[in-house]
Parts: sequence; structure tokens; C-alpha cells
Amino acid sequence: MSSISTKVHYPTTMKVCTTTIPFTGMNIEGILPLEALNSRLQGTSGSQEIVFQEPPKAILTLTRTHGGILVKGTVSGSCKQDCASCADPVPHSLTIPIDWILQTSSDRAGPDDELDDPGVIVYEGEHIDLEEHLQEALILGLSPFWHPPRDEQDKCTHCNRDCSVRAWGEKKEAKASPFGALLKGALSGQKPH
Repeated sequence: MSSISTKVHYPTTMKVCTTTIPFTGMNIEGILPLEALNSRLQGTSGSQEIVFQEPPKAILTLTRTHGGILVKGTVSGSCKQDCASCADPVPHSLTIPIDWILQTSSDRAGPDDELDDPGVIVYEGEHIDLEEHLQEALILGLSPFWHPPRDEQDKCTHCNRDCSVRAWGEKKEAKASPFGALLKGALSGQKPH
């Protein structure tokens, strides 16, 4: 007996015809091309500390409003990123919420509305490609100081290293500076010695 595999194929483009979006809303699901995202993460440095291992998936709801098109949903993916504690590449997943409004320049209220608003995407024409904006949302959602979760003893759950302050050396008490003594005296109303 053979089994039938039903693999879901998501569109590989996030280009939307805005005139076909109803006021009742429209759901779209798609994947972002892996090569384009990893290439953008690499930039011109030639080294890559973060690598997405599978194409990120976007699940969005687009709703036409009188001020533009409301976009809500998530973009999620799995990547390998260097741990901020041990510098080992560690796989992890991230999900970024999307809450945007798409507006044409004619939807904008006036010259004061020309300021960059991170939640507003201005486009021209009847089509908009959301791929670059979704890539940007993922990239901005990454932390350069990311590390795996720590257990109750402050050990890394990935490499089992002790990440507590005592493991890296106790903090030494900072020596008071003469300026600090003057400031402390001024705040307490005392004259410096």
C-alpha cells in the first residue's frame, strides 16, 4: 500500500496586487527566498555569523481601509547564530509580529506626513512586493547578543557552560573618583575635604 504525500507549496513571491484586496480582508501565506535573505545578512563583510537554514514563512492578513492597507501577521524562520556567550553557532527559531499600513503617496495626509514611520510602507502603483520589508523585519528582530536559554544554575542549555558572574570573575568594586566625591558632597550639602 502506497502513501500519498501532500506537501504544501507556498508561493515564493510576496508581490501583491493592491487593487484586489477586499475591505473584508485577504489572507496570504508565502516563503521568502533563502538565498536572497542570507546574501543580505552577509552583506559586504564576507563573513556570516547568522545563517537561515530554511526559507522563512510569512502568514499575513491584508485589509483595505480608508487610509491604506492594514497588514497584520507574522514572519518566522530558523537560523544558526553565534551564541553571545560561547561563540558557538546555535540553531534557534524566531517569530516576528508584523503590523504595518501600506499607503500610496496620495494616501499620505500632507508634507508633515513625509517623516519616516517604521509602521508605514509607502508604495506607488497597483503592486507592492513585501519580500524586502519582510526580510528587514526578520533582520531587525535578530539580536547580536542572542544566547540560548539558561537553566536555574545559570548554565547554558546548549553548551552547558556556567554563564554566571562568578564563572567570569567577580566584579570588583569601582574605586571612587575625586569627581564622584565632589558630586556626592554637593548633593548632600557638605563641603569637600
